[in-house]
Amino acid sequence: MTATDFLISLMDASGGGIQGRTLLQKRAYFVKLLTDLDVDLGFDAHFYGPYSAVIDNTITHLKNLSFVQEGSTAYGVNQTGFEMKRYDYRLTPDGQKIALKLRENDEYTKVKSAVERLTQAGNPNYMELSIAAKAYYILKRRNEGMSKYEIIREALKFAWNIESTSLESGVSFLEKLGVLER
Repeated sequence: MTATDFLISLMDASGGGIQGRTLLQKRAYFVKLLTDLDVDLGFDAHFYGPYSAVIDNTITHLKNLSFVQEGSTAYGVNQTGFEMKRYDYRLTPDGQKIALKLRENDEYTKVKSAVERLTQAGNPNYMELSIAAKAYYILKRRNEGMSKYEIIREALKFAWNIESTSLESGVSFLEKLGVLER
């Protein structure tokens, strides 16, 4: 499956679009984790957890082809003077036509099933999903059990500040998702 097909399938299975770049990245991270799809998205550590430049580039490509529409919502200015915005992505009518064709494939079914698992596990917002993705990313890299405090300490190496209560919520989500046992 190509990154293009993966993202169109992901957006279609998510109701036709996804609100926010971070949510798009984290949902893609977990859907890839939950499926055995042969698509290289190349996730690396980034500000808000695992990030894929492939996804970012593919979204730009889909926008240029008019298969995805990007909208933004301004939320004011932060303490450092930068404008805060949320970027939302929605399949265009042409993108929906491609999604309709993709629905016939087994890969689409796997993506849809993974999106449903995310929803059933609690459908967390982008912040909660970011914490869960950070925790899983750290655990996967270490390939061994870790205490919550070890995860928090390891997160600091990536400049990720995770509060204990937020981590607890993220770990609980990972358990509900079936990718982690305590």
